[in-house]
Amino acid sequence: CCFGWESKSPPISAVVWSSCQVQAELHLHSINFRYTMQKRFPSILEVYYKSNEWSGIHGIRENDQMTWLSSKN
Repeated sequence: CCFGWESKSPPISAVVWSSCQVQAELHLHSINFRYTMQKRFPSILEVYYKSNEWSGIHGIRENDQMTWLSSKN
């Protein structure tokens, strides 16, 4: 296609870069972005929550859930 790795797996640097970009989007953007991710790509959001918990950052999942619940009422 367009990056020189047609029919092959992308280089690990491209995979890592893409992963970092998604992580940055999930972290920096609003809770609305995470809500959209939860609806469309729940497994990616789960990885985001788990990676934060493994690094010692807790409460993001709970805050998101409380915000989403309160916005429905």
